Amino acid sequence: MKGDYIMAEELNINIKGLNLPPIKLEGAAGKSAYELWIESGNSGTREDFLNSLKGQDGRNGDDGLPGKDATADGAYEMLLGLNVYCENATPNEVLKGLIRGLGDVIKKPFKPLEFDRPQKGQTYINVYGTPHFKVALLGKGAAFGVSIGDDGNGRLDLDSPFSGSDIELEYFNMLGNIVGTYRVSGYGDVKTELSAGDITDTLIEEINYPEVIIVKNNALANLINVKRLILPKVRNVGENAFNRSWNLELIKMPRYVFNSNSPLKDLTVLAPGANIYLSEESDPNEIWRWYDNQRSAGMTFYNGDGTKKVDLNTRTWVPVQ
Repeated sequence: MKGDYIMAEELNINIKGLNLPPIKLEGAAGKSAYELWIESGNSGTREDFLNSLKGQDGRNGDDGLPGKDATADGAYEMLLGLNVYCENATPNEVLKGLIRGLGDVIKKPFKPLEFDRPQKGQTYINVYGTPHFKVALLGKGAAFGVSIGDDGNGRLDLDSPFSGSDIELEYFNMLGNIVGTYRVSGYGDVKTELSAGDITDTLIEEINYPEVIIVKNNALANLINVKRLILPKVRNVGENAFNRSWNLELIKMPRYVFNSNSPLKDLTVLAPGANIYLSEESDPNEIWRWYDNQRSAGMTFYNGDGTKKVDLNTRTWVPVQ
């Protein structure tokens, strides 16, 4: 029911034993609100009627409480509430707390130092790394080094023309702390073989021998700080050549063919996520067996120029996307 009339609806009556059709009841349509408004003595259009339903604006509300200025005290309390430790509420400690809280969000890994081996007689060396890091000759200190530019490039002057002797470089972060030491092999007694005991500097992080063809057993063993091994011409590597050099992240041996006849077997020393560059003539099935035996997390095998890698599922060389 609505007002004084019956809305049109169907009335279903069920009487046992009778199957009656629905009875449709339909009352007269009621008057609209606008018509009732006119009958009450008002005049105007439907829009006038709708406007008459609007009430007057209410009064303004009371002002809110004054906001609090941002202060070190407030930030200190918020950081503690987020379980970020601050020693006290001084601006210096609060800023340190913010940095600690952000942690890995703002921490950027630095790029390892790379360089072009100078030609004989060259008086400088081109270096590449993290912008604003510094590179200096061993023992000189960061103050006498060259700063890596915004483009990641730098040029370090040598004390004398490059010739037979190796030189060593130190790599400094923005605080002036040494983050790496690198050796650049000279042109004197050019090494074509590496044997156990040839490398005695246990702090060196990169080994780069452009002319070495043979690496004998244990030649690079126990070098726990070495992260990068670059041997562009090597073709023969002994079985335990890298034994217990725990932190190798990069091995570049683009001419080395790894197959079922290769003596090299033990690479349990590789760091998680290590990258290995081998000849594309290497057998992907043997590489897979090598990988499966070592179980080194995230190990990736590339061809010599890095344009292909071994798909460890299909055991084939596939293009790098």
